[in-house]
Parts: sequence; C-alpha cells; structure tokens
Amino acid sequence: GFGGGGGQGFASMDEALRTFMGAFGGGGGGGRSESIFDFFGGGFEGGEQAGAMRGASKKATVRISFEEAARGVEKELSITNFLTCTSCSGSGARTKNGIKTCTTCQGKGQIYQSRGFFSMTSACPHCQGAGRIITDPCTTCKGVGRVKEKQRVKIRIPAGVDNEMRLKMSGYGDVGVGGGETGDLFVYIEVEPHEAFQREGDDVYLDLPLTFPEAALGSKKEVPTPFGETVRLQIPEGTQNGKVLRVSSKGFPNVHGKGQGDLLIRITVETPVKLTDKQKTLLRSFEKTETPSNHPRQKGFLEKIKSFFRE
Repeated sequence: GFGGGGGQGFASMDEALRTFMGAFGGGGGGGRSESIFDFFGGGFEGGEQAGAMRGASKKATVRISFEEAARGVEKELSITNFLTCTSCSGSGARTKNGIKTCTTCQGKGQIYQSRGFFSMTSACPHCQGAGRIITDPCTTCKGVGRVKEKQRVKIRIPAGVDNEMRLKMSGYGDVGVGGGETGDLFVYIEVEPHEAFQREGDDVYLDLPLTFPEAALGSKKEVPTPFGETVRLQIPEGTQNGKVLRVSSKGFPNVHGKGQGDLLIRITVETPVKLTDKQKTLLRSFEKTETPSNHPRQKGFLEKIKSFFRE
C-alpha cells in the first residue's frame, strides 16, 4: 500500500491523493474540482525580490505625414505613467525606519506548509508576499512606492515605417511594484494619406498627365519625390497611356535596412477638349497623313477581329 502521514496506510494512489486534497480544502463533496498541480504554483520561483510585480506596458498612437514616413522623424509624446515616488525613492516608507522585515515569513514573502509527504508554498498572508511591513507609509504615494504622473517622451520613428507598424520602447511603461521591472511602451504608427503619391510596399506610385503632343513627340518633365525634391524624367517618343516609367531608388527606404523602393510614374495621356475650329481643322489634316504604322496597336486589334470572323 501507500504510506500516509502518522502511519496511516492507503490502499491506492487515488485514495492518497483524495486525502491530500481534503487536507488542503480541495476535492470531495460538492466542491469544485482542482488539479493537483494547482498546489505547486509558487514553489519554483527564482531569486526575484519578494513581492515584486512587473509594471504594466502602455500603448500610444502617433500620426505622421507621408513625407515624415519616408524620411523618418522624431516626435514627442505625452503619456501618463506610474513613476517612482521621489519622496520615498520607491520604498513606500516615509523614513528608513518605517520598514520592518515580516516576522511571519522572515522576509521571504512566502510560507511553506507540509502535509504528509506533500509540501506547498504560498504567499505570506501577513505581508502579502512583500517580505516586509511598512509601518510608516510615505504620505505622497501612501506606501505604494509609485505615483501617477504625466511625462514627455521623445521617440525616433525610422524612415520607411508604414501604417499599423508598432515600435517598442523598453522601460517606458509603468514602474514595477516592490522592485519589479518597468513595463514597456508600444507606439502604433498612423501614416496620413498623400494627395499625389500612393504606396505599395516600398515602391511609390505617381500619376503623371501628358498632353497628346508630349506623349507623341516625347518630352522632359520635372516630377516630385516623397523626399521633397524633384527629378527630371525623360518621356520617350510614342509613350502610350498607362505606361509606367521607373525611377530607381526614389521610393521608401526599407524599414529593416534592406534597400530602397522605386518611384513608379504612371502615364495618363489626356485627350484635348473644347477644341477651336482651327484646332479641329489641323487635327483633321494630321489624320489624313497617318498610316497604319502610326498605330500598331490598332492595326493588331483589327487583324484579330478579322481573324475572328474568318473562323
């Protein structure tokens, strides 16, 4: 059989566990069922300070312009955090003599209990796991060791960030309790849309309208970039509507430092409107001089239509 406390024997392990659970207020009757492993939660902690609790992490959102996302920018945020109380330097006591070691747990913050061949660890009920008793609380923080205050935080936003990206600032959350670690600050990025540019990954698109003569004869155009500068773009002769011209390395820098995107110029050939009689006469004269070689796409389209009807 299984040996129990005080010489008691158990016929099986199940009986031994039921006896153990009963000794600690678990199992049996109409009470809720608990896992045996619930009783071992605190017995394997490391050397962290007794009663220490990590501070909460904070969230903030910053809105930046399209150009700021391309170049990178520094912003200042106003956040409200729990900070270390300056009156007591975080001790929670008004004076050095206002802190006493808990006599119940001898400053360990935990107590150990044994029942038969089982033992368990739990937080000290006298000091709530702190390992110390504050007998003379700080009047500023009321013995907590931290106070809620507003603070200004500068954050460097790297070039190439995009919507919904998150930046982590370690140690800018709430100060921990009882010597616990300080939480973090997570900053979420919102990039304002641009009137002219559209972003796809690290590439940037720009729609460029051309007149019919500019597209047919070719031209040179100054086009803007997301960095506030302009580049000269050579429009080749016979440029068609919808053609995309590429300017290398004028898009967004990759936020992870993996190269840079391109600036892609989408051509829109604008058909003239509100023509004068003279302009119409000139266009009709021009039309009479055209040959099929001037319109290779139209020629190919007509040939496809003819072959369709032949079939």
